[in-house]
Amino acid sequence: MLDQVGARSTGDVRLRLALALAHQGGQRAAAARGRAHIGWKGPGDRVTDVDVAVQSQLVDRIRACFPGDGVVAEEGLAADPGPREFVWIVDPLDGTNNFALGIPCFAVSIGILRHGLPYAGVVRDPNTGFTCSAVLGEGAVAGERTVVLSGQPLTAASNVAARVPLDPDLAPVVSQWLRRHKLRGFGSVALHLAYAAIGALDVVLDHKATLWDIAAGALVLQEAGGAITDPRGQPLFPPDAAAYGGAPMPFLAGNPSAHAEALAACRAHLAAPLARPR
Repeated sequence: MLDQVGARSTGDVRLRLALALAHQGGQRAAAARGRAHIGWKGPGDRVTDVDVAVQSQLVDRIRACFPGDGVVAEEGLAADPGPREFVWIVDPLDGTNNFALGIPCFAVSIGILRHGLPYAGVVRDPNTGFTCSAVLGEGAVAGERTVVLSGQPLTAASNVAARVPLDPDLAPVVSQWLRRHKLRGFGSVALHLAYAAIGALDVVLDHKATLWDIAAGALVLQEAGGAITDPRGQPLFPPDAAAYGGAPMPFLAGNPSAHAEALAACRAHLAAPLARPR
């Protein structure tokens, strides 16, 4: 099955399961597009019965295969992993607003933390088959291709992504980017990080991302040679996964040269440290 979805051969049993589950969950979500029941978790934040059904399917398989591992998932069916060596971070459908509106741009994101640090991850867009994956220390793969990201300074040809509405503290920075670079936004944090890993996005800035948005994509980007920190340059990991309740994890990501340049600009406009996730 893994060869059929364009994944590399891997000896890591958890990554193999994550790849298979991302494929299965994505198939189920894509098949249900246009038929989902849509609700709201908060202002502007949709949720569907498909999110919940896919998450339940993935979590059940993870617990059956690795009963000693913890699981944290977006839609509230899995939490409180306790002190576990491995914790799975599951976003069954990253880009729910796109999905609910019929826009074919969303992803299944499955990250695995080991002692709180990114260990393995998969981001899969079932609409296109685009899949990125990584295991700590083994590099990143997009489809069947190993990804090696070089440093590219920001130029007039650079692509940047920033969440809107803008963070007021960083609005001056983003305004400068919009005058100098090309704006790209796809409605999925996980895909933004995956696109940064393949060099399609040079910088990604997001002040409302969550742990399940970034756990997989952060490792893929880092293993490709990119950088991800908070907008002041502090590390994002390890979070307290056992107590995590969905608090924002602001981040700045990109290829190493662009990230360094963007970080200098962000630091100049931030007067106070950003809160650690709880």
